[in-house]
Amino acid sequence: MLEFILTQVIGAIGYSLLAISYFRKEKKQILSMQIIAYVMFTIHYYLLSGMTGSICNLLGLIALVMIYLFDKYEKNKKILVMCMIPFVILIALFTYQNAYSLLPIVASVTVILSFIMDNENVIRMIGIVSAVCWLVYAIVYQSYVAIVFEVITVISIVIALFKNSR
Repeated sequence: MLEFILTQVIGAIGYSLLAISYFRKEKKQILSMQIIAYVMFTIHYYLLSGMTGSICNLLGLIALVMIYLFDKYEKNKKILVMCMIPFVILIALFTYQNAYSLLPIVASVTVILSFIMDNENVIRMIGIVSAVCWLVYAIVYQSYVAIVFEVITVISIVIALFKNSR
């Protein structure tokens, strides 16, 4: 029971950081908060035995860190992203557990694609696609905190889209 509660708290920290990140105005701020969130997601899904979710989050974390560090090198960043996508798909498929395992793969690929986007609103819209995929995955793996926070994340991103489009 204590492990279950700890697992949910770890997820809550990650999802809170993700939701807050979309309210940041600059890409670097969004990415730095999401790096910490991805650490939490990786641990969270590992503890829930959602291996595809855990691996996808770990790979997403690696991609986020690399993009964050090499953001000023636009050409290298695009090459890195294009190399990461097949790698994410390949690794995630090795951890395939069921049809729902495809959802974190879709979410991860879309998020990685967002790393080469310069338009913050496009990044936010991709966040909505990713959140919906993770929402369904969270339902399957009984991540109750993720269910709540993915709904909150979608709402937060929609609000952030309207707020920052002015």
